[in-house]
Amino acid sequence: MNMQRPPRTVRNAVTTLYFAAALAVISAAVIVIAQTAGGGLAQHLHQIYPQRDTDQIGMAESSILTYLFTLAVAGTVLFLWMARASQRGKRWVRGVGAAVIVLGSLMAAYNFSQPHPLVMTLAGVLPCLGGLTAVALLWNRKSSSYFKNHHAATSA
Repeated sequence: MNMQRPPRTVRNAVTTLYFAAALAVISAAVIVIAQTAGGGLAQHLHQIYPQRDTDQIGMAESSILTYLFTLAVAGTVLFLWMARASQRGKRWVRGVGAAVIVLGSLMAAYNFSQPHPLVMTLAGVLPCLGGLTAVALLWNRKSSSYFKNHHAATSA
């Protein structure tokens, strides 16, 4: 079986996917730092919703933090999975990657309409930009040729 080395576009996509996974971890760290510095999410929510009591603010804070941490973990796992699949020449990774980026970008855009501190929202956009770059590299002509040839070589 003659397995060709992935072209530079695929290798760069893999590196970018690992970088996007690191950015997702960093986005979680930004949430933690924002929580410990400057009053955190609860103070921000009290400013936006002064009529709410402490219990309501606490529930909202807990829900928002769970949501944001879930996005960070899911992004990390998906980017790592996509990087490994890209390295292995899995043709389906391009379609799955595009779907993940569309969904992640929609969620990042949605977050701008939510009562999250801006720093938390912006931190969630960065992994999407890394993933978008990687997916664009995976759909490059050289990458497409590699995935097509790799699939033909492994199914023969």
